[in-house]
Amino acid sequence: MKILLVCKDIGGYARKLAEHLSIADQVCFIDTAALAKPFDRAPKILRRPLNRWAQLRQFSKAVAAGGRFDVALIINPAQIEPKQLTTALSASERRIAYLYDSFSRWPMSREALAVYDEVFSFDPENAEQYGLKKLHNFIYDDYVADGDPGEYSAFVVMAGKDRVPALEGLARAFDQLGVTDYKFLVQCKPIPGAHPGITFFEQRMSLESVGELVKRSRIILDISKPGQAGLSFRFFEAMAARKKVITTNRHVLDYDFYNPANILVIDEADPVIPESFVSAPYADIPAPIYRKYTLQGWTETVFASR
Repeated sequence: MKILLVCKDIGGYARKLAEHLSIADQVCFIDTAALAKPFDRAPKILRRPLNRWAQLRQFSKAVAAGGRFDVALIINPAQIEPKQLTTALSASERRIAYLYDSFSRWPMSREALAVYDEVFSFDPENAEQYGLKKLHNFIYDDYVADGDPGEYSAFVVMAGKDRVPALEGLARAFDQLGVTDYKFLVQCKPIPGAHPGITFFEQRMSLESVGELVKRSRIILDISKPGQAGLSFRFFEAMAARKKVITTNRHVLDYDFYNPANILVIDEADPVIPESFVSAPYADIPAPIYRKYTLQGWTETVFASR
């Protein structure tokens, strides 16, 4: 099967998907975030339109080189330039969209959704409201468990300052337990007076670097973005590495892999972390459930009619 996969792949997740699909299928992967911007030194008034024109030429050339595709899988179409979308969809027999952001961040009209044969959403509330197919993010790497209890008691990496107050509440909750060997990383400018256990940084971390820190930690933190009901990739990184999760997202209670031994749902405004949750061992997830969230299980769902 010939697959055209398009995504503004800032996080690197779509590249993992492309690598998996390429094992059995012919895949043309276009990361729109990686398209060159040759006119960045042009006068400001011309810079943006000239770069859009240049990127559309690059995009169209890549699509044309692949000929006709059996299916186009567009991830987060709202992040793709409209002319690039038109080029991709017109070159494909079937059109599938996967939304791994909520409409609160990247809205789409019903008219925009209607051009796809199938639309999957990671957000259960969006899926219900718009009649989309509910899906989830995926385990993009199977980490090898080495039995190490972990260098850090808890780990999180996130971008932006909006969720820092919630993270500070979690830091204080760990402090009250006498647990201070956590690693909390936030990608933004340093915030004066923030909890001293939080480290601020500027350069985005690679998936490989995040994966190494996940393996070296015992608990992964997940603080939902406002308006988000879908589960972030943190859950699936934790599942692959057999790590526990502390989260503010109550929707995890509805998933078949939920186990209170592994996942603690907290009140963002008043986080309470029982010492027993921190000290108790991880409970393994049954293999059939785990497989459902792997790339193999995910692609079988999305391309069910291949």
